[in-house]
Amino acid sequence: MILGGVLSEKAGLDFNQKSGFILFPLCVHSLDLMVSTIGIFFVKTKPGLPSLRSDYGELEDPLDILKKGYYVSLGLAIVGLFFICQTLLVVPSHPSCYLSYFACSVIGVVVSFLFVMITQYYTDYNYGPVQSIAKSS
Repeated sequence: MILGGVLSEKAGLDFNQKSGFILFPLCVHSLDLMVSTIGIFFVKTKPGLPSLRSDYGELEDPLDILKKGYYVSLGLAIVGLFFICQTLLVVPSHPSCYLSYFACSVIGVVVSFLFVMITQYYTDYNYGPVQSIAKSS
């Protein structure tokens, strides 16, 4: 918030434009809370206990269930970030500059997705690195 205030002051923006840059981090973190809460509702397993139900079917991979909620959160975050950038980061002399801020936001979301995928590759028992360590043990 301080950085947004200082940068908008140095850019010579008026009060309404400055307030958007100052409130941007607060709105982004509020969006984080909302999309995380919505994503939690998509983390569900089949009802019942597999040991007590003969018709339960195949056991679900817990990581796949968690990733479903994560993907929903990522999608909602991208949509929400677009609207927040479009609403708050307005500079009349550069009407499409909010797209640059949105592009930076999308890069951050993609990098977080890549962190999850890379971490899964090196720590999940379904992939080569963990299997080779287990085999050598």
